Amino acid sequence: MQRITRDDVARRAGTSTAVVSYVLNDGPRPVAKATRARVLAAIEELGYRPNLVARALRSTRSNTIGLVVPDSSEAFFAELVHAVERAAFAADSLVLLGNSGYSRAQEARYARTLASMQVGGVLLVRSEVGEPHTHPADLGVPVVYLNYRAPRGVDAPSVTLANRHGGRSAAEHLLEHGYRRIGCLTGTSRSGPVADRARGWADAMRAADRDASAVRRTGLDRPAAREEVKAWLRQKDRPDAVFAAADGLALDVLAAAQELGLRVPEDLAVVGFGATAPAAYSWPPLTTIGRSFDDFAQAAVTALQTVREKGSRQADQVLAVSLIPRRSCGCP
Repeated sequence: MQRITRDDVARRAGTSTAVVSYVLNDGPRPVAKATRARVLAAIEELGYRPNLVARALRSTRSNTIGLVVPDSSEAFFAELVHAVERAAFAADSLVLLGNSGYSRAQEARYARTLASMQVGGVLLVRSEVGEPHTHPADLGVPVVYLNYRAPRGVDAPSVTLANRHGGRSAAEHLLEHGYRRIGCLTGTSRSGPVADRARGWADAMRAADRDASAVRRTGLDRPAAREEVKAWLRQKDRPDAVFAAADGLALDVLAAAQELGLRVPEDLAVVGFGATAPAAYSWPPLTTIGRSFDDFAQAAVTALQTVREKGSRQADQVLAVSLIPRRSCGCP
Protein backbone atom coordinates (compact mmCIF):
# COMPACT_ATOMS: atom_id res chain seq x y z
CA MET A 1 0.00 0.00 0.00
CA GLN A 2 1.48 3.34 -1.07
CA ARG A 3 2.38 5.67 1.76
CA ILE A 4 0.40 8.90 1.84
CA THR A 5 2.69 11.93 1.82
CA ARG A 6 2.36 15.59 2.66
CA ASP A 7 2.35 16.33 -1.08
CA ASP A 8 -0.75 14.14 -1.47
CA VAL A 9 -2.51 16.11 1.26
CA ALA A 10 -1.53 19.42 -0.37
CA ARG A 11 -2.93 18.31 -3.76
CA ARG A 12 -6.20 17.12 -2.22
CA ALA A 13 -6.62 20.35 -0.23
CA GLY A 14 -5.50 22.59 -3.12
CA THR A 15 -2.72 24.18 -1.08
CA SER A 16 1.06 24.11 -0.91
CA THR A 17 2.98 21.62 1.21
CA ALA A 18 4.17 24.58 3.30
CA VAL A 19 0.58 25.33 4.28
CA VAL A 20 0.06 21.69 5.24
CA SER A 21 3.16 21.97 7.44
CA TYR A 22 1.81 25.14 9.08
CA VAL A 23 -1.43 23.32 9.93
CA LEU A 24 0.36 20.23 11.29
CA ASN A 25 2.85 22.25 13.34
CA ASP A 26 0.41 25.00 14.32
CA GLY A 27 2.73 27.58 12.76
CA PRO A 28 5.03 29.36 12.32
CA ARG A 29 2.66 31.23 9.96
CA PRO A 30 -1.11 31.60 10.45
CA VAL A 31 -3.49 29.71 8.17
CA ALA A 32 -6.98 30.94 7.23
CA LYS A 33 -9.80 29.07 8.94
CA ALA A 34 -11.28 27.78 5.67
CA THR A 35 -7.90 26.63 4.38
CA ARG A 36 -7.13 24.89 7.67
CA ALA A 37 -10.46 23.08 7.42
CA ARG A 38 -9.63 21.86 3.90
CA VAL A 39 -6.23 20.58 4.99
CA LEU A 40 -7.68 18.75 8.01
CA ALA A 41 -10.39 17.23 5.82
CA ALA A 42 -7.77 16.03 3.32
CA ILE A 43 -5.72 14.50 6.13
CA GLU A 44 -8.78 12.62 7.36
CA GLU A 45 -9.87 11.47 3.90
CA LEU A 46 -6.43 10.21 2.90
CA GLY A 47 -5.56 8.76 6.30
CA TYR A 48 -2.30 10.72 6.39
CA ARG A 49 -0.08 10.10 9.41
CA PRO A 50 2.94 12.39 9.82
CA ASN A 51 6.32 10.77 10.35
CA LEU A 52 6.95 12.07 13.85
CA VAL A 53 10.46 10.65 14.09
CA ALA A 54 11.53 12.19 10.80
CA ARG A 55 10.00 15.50 11.83
CA ALA A 56 11.86 15.35 15.15
CA LEU A 57 15.14 14.60 13.42
CA ARG A 58 14.72 17.61 11.15
CA SER A 59 13.96 19.87 14.08
CA THR A 60 16.69 21.80 15.86
CA ARG A 61 14.54 21.67 18.97
CA SER A 62 13.51 18.06 18.93
CA ASN A 63 10.75 16.68 21.11
CA THR A 64 12.50 13.32 21.14
CA ILE A 65 14.28 12.03 24.24
CA GLY A 66 17.05 9.45 24.11
CA LEU A 67 17.09 6.91 26.93
CA VAL A 68 19.95 4.48 27.51
CA VAL A 69 19.58 1.72 30.12
CA PRO A 70 21.72 -1.33 30.91
CA ASP A 71 18.99 -3.95 30.35
CA SER A 72 15.32 -3.17 29.73
CA SER A 73 14.38 -6.82 30.29
CA GLU A 74 15.33 -6.51 33.97
CA ALA A 75 12.30 -5.58 36.11
CA PHE A 76 13.67 -2.36 37.60
CA PHE A 77 14.80 -0.93 34.27
CA ALA A 78 11.70 -2.19 32.45
CA GLU A 79 9.42 -0.30 34.82
CA LEU A 80 11.66 2.77 34.67
CA VAL A 81 11.55 2.75 30.85
CA HIS A 82 7.74 2.60 30.80
CA ALA A 83 7.52 5.38 33.37
CA VAL A 84 9.86 7.60 31.32
CA GLU A 85 7.71 6.92 28.25
CA ARG A 86 4.60 8.01 30.15
CA ALA A 87 6.25 11.17 31.46
CA ALA A 88 7.66 12.02 28.03
CA PHE A 89 4.33 11.40 26.29
CA ALA A 90 2.62 13.76 28.73
CA ALA A 91 5.25 16.36 27.75
CA ASP A 92 4.52 15.77 24.03
CA SER A 93 7.81 13.93 23.51
CA LEU A 94 8.84 10.57 22.11
CA VAL A 95 11.42 8.21 23.60
CA LEU A 96 14.15 6.43 21.65
CA LEU A 97 15.55 3.53 23.71
CA GLY A 98 18.95 1.86 23.69
CA ASN A 99 20.19 -1.07 25.79
CA SER A 100 23.88 -0.87 26.66
CA GLY A 101 24.13 -4.46 27.85
CA TYR A 102 26.21 -3.25 30.80
CA SER A 103 28.94 -2.22 28.35
CA ARG A 104 30.42 1.26 28.68
CA ALA A 105 31.53 1.16 25.04
CA GLN A 106 28.01 0.28 23.88
CA GLU A 107 26.56 2.89 26.22
CA ALA A 108 28.81 5.54 24.65
CA ARG A 109 27.90 4.43 21.14
CA TYR A 110 24.19 4.72 21.86
CA ALA A 111 24.67 8.15 23.45
CA ARG A 112 26.61 9.43 20.44
CA THR A 113 24.12 7.94 17.97
CA LEU A 114 21.14 9.46 19.75
CA ALA A 115 22.87 12.84 19.92
CA SER A 116 23.62 12.69 16.18
CA MET A 117 19.88 12.18 15.59
CA GLN A 118 19.31 15.59 17.20
CA VAL A 119 17.29 14.33 20.15
CA GLY A 120 16.28 17.01 22.60
CA GLY A 121 18.39 15.36 25.28
CA VAL A 122 19.60 12.05 26.67
CA LEU A 123 18.65 10.33 29.91
CA LEU A 124 21.56 8.07 30.73
CA VAL A 125 21.44 5.16 33.16
CA ARG A 126 25.10 4.24 33.49
CA SER A 127 26.20 0.69 32.71
CA GLU A 128 28.84 0.62 35.41
CA VAL A 129 30.80 2.95 37.62
CA GLY A 130 34.02 4.31 36.18
CA GLU A 131 35.30 6.74 33.63
CA PRO A 132 32.78 7.21 30.79
CA HIS A 133 33.78 6.30 27.24
CA THR A 134 32.25 9.55 26.05
CA HIS A 135 31.85 12.89 27.79
CA PRO A 136 28.38 14.52 27.83
CA ALA A 137 29.93 17.82 26.76
CA ASP A 138 31.04 16.14 23.53
CA LEU A 139 27.49 15.10 22.63
CA GLY A 140 26.16 18.59 22.02
CA VAL A 141 22.79 17.82 23.66
CA PRO A 142 21.57 18.06 27.27
CA VAL A 143 22.34 15.00 29.38
CA VAL A 144 20.81 13.97 32.70
CA TYR A 145 22.10 10.94 34.58
CA LEU A 146 19.37 8.73 35.95
CA ASN A 147 19.72 6.34 38.91
CA TYR A 148 23.51 6.94 38.98
CA ARG A 149 25.31 10.14 39.82
CA ALA A 150 27.38 11.70 37.06
CA PRO A 151 30.99 10.46 36.88
CA ARG A 152 33.61 12.51 38.68
CA GLY A 153 34.53 15.59 36.71
CA VAL A 154 31.40 15.48 34.54
CA ASP A 155 29.26 18.60 34.82
CA ALA A 156 25.81 17.10 34.28
CA PRO A 157 22.87 16.83 36.70
CA SER A 158 21.56 13.57 38.08
CA VAL A 159 18.31 12.22 39.50
CA THR A 160 18.86 9.40 41.96
CA LEU A 161 17.15 7.64 44.84
CA ALA A 162 18.18 7.98 48.48
CA ASN A 163 19.89 4.61 48.26
CA ARG A 164 22.04 4.76 51.38
CA HIS A 165 19.16 5.98 53.50
CA GLY A 166 16.96 3.23 52.07
CA GLY A 167 19.48 0.53 52.91
CA ARG A 168 19.71 1.83 56.46
CA SER A 169 15.90 1.87 56.76
CA ALA A 170 15.72 -1.76 55.62
CA ALA A 171 18.25 -2.88 58.22
CA GLU A 172 16.60 -0.85 60.97
CA HIS A 173 13.24 -2.42 60.14
CA LEU A 174 14.68 -5.92 60.46
CA LEU A 175 16.36 -4.94 63.74
CA GLU A 176 13.01 -3.69 65.05
CA HIS A 177 11.56 -7.14 64.30
CA GLY A 178 14.20 -8.59 66.63
CA TYR A 179 16.37 -10.37 64.07
CA ARG A 180 19.96 -10.64 65.23
CA ARG A 181 22.00 -12.13 62.38
CA ILE A 182 21.11 -9.82 59.50
CA GLY A 183 23.08 -10.38 56.33
CA CYS A 184 23.35 -8.25 53.18
CA LEU A 185 23.30 -9.56 49.61
CA THR A 186 24.71 -7.05 47.14
CA GLY A 187 26.47 -6.75 43.78
CA THR A 188 30.15 -6.96 42.97
CA SER A 189 30.65 -3.23 42.34
CA ARG A 190 32.00 -1.19 45.26
CA SER A 191 30.27 2.00 44.06
CA GLY A 192 26.96 2.97 42.54
CA PRO A 193 23.36 2.72 43.82
CA VAL A 194 23.45 -0.95 44.90
CA ALA A 195 26.72 -0.43 46.77
CA ASP A 196 25.27 2.67 48.46
CA ARG A 197 22.34 0.58 49.73
CA ALA A 198 24.76 -1.93 51.23
CA ARG A 199 26.59 0.94 52.94
CA GLY A 200 23.31 2.07 54.46
CA TRP A 201 22.75 -1.46 55.80
CA ALA A 202 26.23 -1.37 57.35
CA ASP A 203 25.52 2.05 58.90
CA ALA A 204 22.48 0.64 60.71
CA MET A 205 24.28 -2.49 61.84
CA ARG A 206 27.20 -0.54 63.31
CA ALA A 207 24.83 1.93 64.99
CA ALA A 208 23.10 -1.03 66.67
CA ASP A 209 26.47 -2.55 67.63
CA ARG A 210 25.86 -5.55 65.36
CA ASP A 211 28.12 -7.43 62.98
CA ALA A 212 28.42 -5.53 59.69
CA SER A 213 30.64 -8.08 57.96
CA ALA A 214 27.96 -10.56 56.85
CA VAL A 215 28.01 -9.35 53.24
CA ARG A 216 27.69 -11.60 50.20
CA ARG A 217 28.47 -10.27 46.72
CA THR A 218 27.18 -11.76 43.52
CA GLY A 219 27.31 -10.98 39.82
CA LEU A 220 24.64 -10.63 37.14
CA ASP A 221 24.32 -14.35 36.35
CA ARG A 222 21.03 -15.23 38.07
CA PRO A 223 21.48 -19.04 38.23
CA ALA A 224 24.98 -18.59 39.66
CA ALA A 225 23.68 -16.02 42.15
CA ARG A 226 21.02 -18.43 43.38
CA GLU A 227 23.60 -21.16 43.92
CA GLU A 228 25.77 -18.71 45.89
CA VAL A 229 22.79 -17.80 48.07
CA LYS A 230 21.96 -21.47 48.66
CA ALA A 231 25.54 -22.11 49.77
CA TRP A 232 25.28 -19.15 52.15
CA LEU A 233 22.00 -20.35 53.64
CA ARG A 234 23.34 -23.87 54.18
CA GLN A 235 25.95 -22.61 56.66
CA LYS A 236 25.42 -23.25 60.35
CA ASP A 237 25.74 -19.57 61.18
CA ARG A 238 23.44 -18.53 58.33
CA PRO A 239 21.57 -15.23 58.78
CA ASP A 240 18.06 -15.18 60.16
CA ALA A 241 17.29 -12.14 57.97
CA VAL A 242 18.69 -10.81 54.68
CA PHE A 243 18.60 -7.36 53.15
CA ALA A 244 19.02 -7.81 49.41
CA ALA A 245 20.13 -4.56 47.78
CA ALA A 246 17.90 -5.14 44.72
CA ASP A 247 14.51 -6.81 44.36
CA GLY A 248 15.94 -9.26 41.81
CA LEU A 249 18.46 -10.45 44.39
CA ALA A 250 15.72 -10.69 47.02
CA LEU A 251 13.67 -12.94 44.73
CA ASP A 252 16.73 -15.17 44.39
CA VAL A 253 16.86 -15.39 48.19
CA LEU A 254 13.19 -16.38 48.34
CA ALA A 255 13.72 -19.06 45.68
CA ALA A 256 16.84 -20.41 47.40
CA ALA A 257 15.04 -20.55 50.74
CA GLN A 258 12.18 -22.51 49.20
CA GLU A 259 14.58 -25.01 47.62
CA LEU A 260 16.28 -25.52 50.99
CA GLY A 261 12.98 -25.93 52.86
CA LEU A 262 13.37 -22.70 54.83
CA ARG A 263 10.16 -20.90 55.73
CA VAL A 264 9.91 -17.16 55.06
CA PRO A 265 9.70 -15.27 57.37
CA GLU A 266 9.67 -17.89 60.16
CA ASP A 267 13.17 -19.22 59.39
CA LEU A 268 14.46 -16.37 57.24
CA ALA A 269 13.19 -12.81 56.79
CA VAL A 270 13.87 -10.98 53.52
CA VAL A 271 13.74 -7.31 52.48
CA GLY A 272 14.54 -6.04 48.98
CA PHE A 273 15.04 -2.68 47.28
CA GLY A 274 13.37 -1.33 44.16
CA ALA A 275 9.61 -1.54 44.71
CA THR A 276 9.23 -3.47 41.45
CA ALA A 277 5.99 -5.18 40.43
CA PRO A 278 7.30 -8.77 40.85
CA ALA A 279 7.99 -8.01 44.52
CA ALA A 280 4.27 -7.70 45.21
CA TYR A 281 3.48 -11.05 43.58
CA SER A 282 6.21 -13.25 45.04
CA TRP A 283 5.38 -15.70 47.80
CA PRO A 284 5.37 -14.50 50.38
CA PRO A 285 4.97 -10.92 49.08
CA LEU A 286 8.30 -9.14 49.36
CA THR A 287 8.92 -6.24 51.70
CA THR A 288 10.87 -3.68 49.74
CA ILE A 289 12.20 -0.13 49.74
CA GLY A 290 11.51 2.27 46.89
CA ARG A 291 9.79 5.17 45.23
CA SER A 292 7.07 5.42 42.60
CA PHE A 293 8.63 4.89 39.17
CA ASP A 294 6.36 7.63 37.82
CA ASP A 295 7.81 10.11 40.33
CA PHE A 296 11.32 9.02 39.41
CA ALA A 297 10.69 9.36 35.67
CA GLN A 298 8.85 12.67 35.96
CA ALA A 299 11.73 14.20 37.90
CA ALA A 300 14.18 13.04 35.21
CA VAL A 301 12.13 14.30 32.25
CA THR A 302 11.52 17.63 33.98
CA ALA A 303 15.24 17.99 34.75
CA LEU A 304 16.08 17.35 31.09
CA GLN A 305 13.53 19.92 29.93
CA THR A 306 14.90 22.48 32.39
CA VAL A 307 18.49 21.98 31.21
CA ARG A 308 17.37 22.31 27.59
CA GLU A 309 15.28 25.42 28.15
CA LYS A 310 17.58 27.27 30.53
CA GLY A 311 20.87 25.98 29.19
CA SER A 312 22.37 25.96 32.67
CA ARG A 313 23.57 23.35 35.15
CA GLN A 314 20.78 22.12 37.43
CA ALA A 315 21.20 20.81 40.96
CA ASP A 316 21.35 17.06 41.52
CA GLN A 317 18.14 15.57 42.87
CA VAL A 318 17.96 12.78 45.45
CA LEU A 319 14.45 11.39 45.78
CA ALA A 320 13.27 10.04 49.12
CA VAL A 321 12.35 6.36 49.40
CA SER A 322 10.09 4.53 51.82
CA LEU A 323 9.49 1.05 53.19
CA ILE A 324 6.68 -1.03 51.70
CA PRO A 325 6.03 -3.67 54.41
CA ARG A 326 4.76 -7.10 53.35
CA ARG A 327 4.92 -10.62 54.75
CA SER A 328 8.52 -11.53 53.85
CA CYS A 329 9.92 -9.58 56.79
CA GLY A 330 7.37 -10.79 59.32
CA CYS A 331 4.89 -7.93 59.00
CA PRO A 332 1.24 -9.04 58.86
